Amino acid sequence: MAALSFTELTRQLVRLRLVDADELQQCLDSLAKTLQTNDGLLDALERRNLLTTYQVNKLRKNETSGLVLGNAKLLYRNGSGSFARVFRAVELDSGKMIGVKVLRQRWVEDAEALSQFHREAELLKALKHPNIVPIYEIGAEDDIHYFTMEFIVGGSLSDMIKIRGAVSPVDATRIALDLAEGLKYANSKGISHRDLKKSNVLLTTDGVAKLVDFGLGADEALQPGGKKKRAPRSVDYATLEDNTGASPNDPRSDLYFLGTIYYELLAGQPAYAHGKTREDRQQFSRHRNVKPVNTVKPELPSFVVEAVNRLMHLSPESRHQTPGEAANELRRVIEKLEGGSPGRDKLNQPGAPAEAAEAIEPTLMFVESRPKQQELLREFFTSRGFRVLLLGDLQRSLNRIESSPPDCVILMGASIGREILTGFTESIRRAQGRPVAQIAVLSKDQTAWQRRMELNATETARVLGPPLVIGDLHREIRAALAACGAAGQ
Repeated sequence: MAALSFTELTRQLVRLRLVDADELQQCLDSLAKTLQTNDGLLDALERRNLLTTYQVNKLRKNETSGLVLGNAKLLYRNGSGSFARVFRAVELDSGKMIGVKVLRQRWVEDAEALSQFHREAELLKALKHPNIVPIYEIGAEDDIHYFTMEFIVGGSLSDMIKIRGAVSPVDATRIALDLAEGLKYANSKGISHRDLKKSNVLLTTDGVAKLVDFGLGADEALQPGGKKKRAPRSVDYATLEDNTGASPNDPRSDLYFLGTIYYELLAGQPAYAHGKTREDRQQFSRHRNVKPVNTVKPELPSFVVEAVNRLMHLSPESRHQTPGEAANELRRVIEKLEGGSPGRDKLNQPGAPAEAAEAIEPTLMFVESRPKQQELLREFFTSRGFRVLLLGDLQRSLNRIESSPPDCVILMGASIGREILTGFTESIRRAQGRPVAQIAVLSKDQTAWQRRMELNATETARVLGPPLVIGDLHREIRAALAACGAAGQ
């Protein structure tokens, strides 16, 4: 395809709804004549956070196909497997963040694989459960086949374990229970997972586990040009079932692999080596030679060890026979671990204490213009009960302090730039006489300003420098709000 002219590029950007016409015009008005080229315009749009790096790279190659699929504008590539790629996207109509799974082109040419992709996506679209990632829209454009789904900000369980290692027995059991509940619901609809592994488990920012990828792209029976004799199984499922007398796609196989996830959450290491090649994964000895979890973590209570062992028993007859049975045992494990205290989900049940249901959290106002960071902040803090306001303009936020003050103002230095120096001081000044906490979050290249800004710092007005993760910010906001409340008493 011939390269787009400058005028054609601007028209394409608006036609595809990659950029709003007014935003594009403002960018063009500020662009010097010498920079009014395709590269100059794309650079300027990326600097203004109106286009992402992924979008810019595609446009530089003159590739516009696939940037918008249905009502979804693709922003970044989040993950990639042998069967499909997953993108972070935004709904054009609502601005809501979603995920988009796109079938790899090589599978599009396999009629059987293509048919299965759509058939299973339609089947899974009907699943509506808190522990299953929902599918929204299924479609195809320009030979690109995709479906949209909920976007989970927290990331995969695999990523979490890499960062944290082992978690407490209570947290591990809660995650395992979430998965068992999702499997129970799917099983009631006649669906088993067929590819349960930690990378197919997503965690919300408040720790709820959700199942994704119910066998979509399982590679046992989906070889290009191959004949599918039965429902697909992953290599791991096939190895387990073929060596334990289980029928292909036995629902109890999901429980075994649930057990391997539970094991790794408790031990901080996998039950067995995952295998780098297909041949490695076909070795049944991996499953036979699993070290008992209590030899890795001797301090685990015996009832936790028993729960793991039953899930991972090599004989299907000795495992729980249904996900519901597994969920019941995991629920009992949590009750024993907590000594009968209410779990995470009990606060939302009928009869929960009224004060828990009626607690009202403060309003946080973030000065942040970058869409990706805005969504992360919104998801994280709203999931913890806060009301979140996001403003991209510093002056508007300062005016808001006087007209309708929030409980806490958070200035994000990477977005604001050098203006954070005067903005922090002005924010404190405008809040005088009002119980408003102030937090300035500096980026790596702003650390030289920290000591200077801390001259204005108090318990209620804080300056935070890198390294800083979102959990640290959460704690600092809580502390500043507490100090603000104490000061006003």
